Amino acid sequence: MKDRVLAILLGLITLLLVVSVVRVVRGAWAAQPSAALLSRATVYLAPPPLYSERGLDRPWRVGIQAGHWRIDELPNELGRLRSDTGAKFGNLQEADVNLAIARRVAEDLTRAGVAVDLLPATVPPGYDADAFVAIHADGGGPRERGFKVSAPWRASEAAVLLRDSLERAYETLSTIPLDRYGVTYNMRGYYAFSWYRFTSAVAPSTPCAIIETGFITSRADRAVIVDHPETAASAITAGIIAYLGQRPALRSGDLVARSYAPMVVTSEGARLRFLPGDDERVAAVLPSGTVVHPLQVENGWVELMQWGNFRVFGWMKAADLHPPG
Repeated sequence: MKDRVLAILLGLITLLLVVSVVRVVRGAWAAQPSAALLSRATVYLAPPPLYSERGLDRPWRVGIQAGHWRIDELPNELGRLRSDTGAKFGNLQEADVNLAIARRVAEDLTRAGVAVDLLPATVPPGYDADAFVAIHADGGGPRERGFKVSAPWRASEAAVLLRDSLERAYETLSTIPLDRYGVTYNMRGYYAFSWYRFTSAVAPSTPCAIIETGFITSRADRAVIVDHPETAASAITAGIIAYLGQRPALRSGDLVARSYAPMVVTSEGARLRFLPGDDERVAAVLPSGTVVHPLQVENGWVELMQWGNFRVFGWMKAADLHPPG
């Protein structure tokens, strides 16, 4: 019994140390929605789970997916993706890069006392865990470089916290710069997140994120993710452990994505920005009357998609939006 208590205390001390080192605590991550959005009903996309306190009486469980690994084994519902073998550079295959990093993350987390599932492209139906992280790498021109992390379209508060923890740890520890505007439509709609479309996907209550660790077509990024995958793996591990250190403070409702009612743009020529902030790059300009689909709210900004054109997405001031009618 004493050994069990000592192990728990050592685990908690480790979590606190990692959180302190990578400085990932995001003070505003739990900001409340604007008054305009609160005026409409907020509903859960699935019933909130009964909160299960892992980490004290049983280990945390984390799924680490090596992107494109054994992609040809995807089930029929995802058959169209079987030929998507990922980025290439000469004889270098993305799947090999992803697997090398993912295996090291799994080893690091196991040493930290976390129960780990190293997963291929096929996700077990309704995969239930305290976190799920898909590891990928990018391809592009020789001057393109950087990493990026994304949560799903339907992101729970826990998934946002996981994303932010990974981003801050990786930026601090990997030496690869953050590609601030690089998150894509496909990252947000990653199939493994889409429990509402596919059987082979995570459970609605599993916080999940995808990280593009760098460009295999960039010499500078390859120096980390190919030549020293342990560096990339350590950064990802730190982000996950930092997230797990904050998870006990979450409520059951924080584990399930919320859905907001449609809204309408009320200001003519309202600017849709890539990130929340008046100085961020403009993604689009939406005319008054445009119907949009809100995704999340943060400090007076609303992340949204244009209704009927989901490839137009970004952040808009809540003051430029209003419920229809």
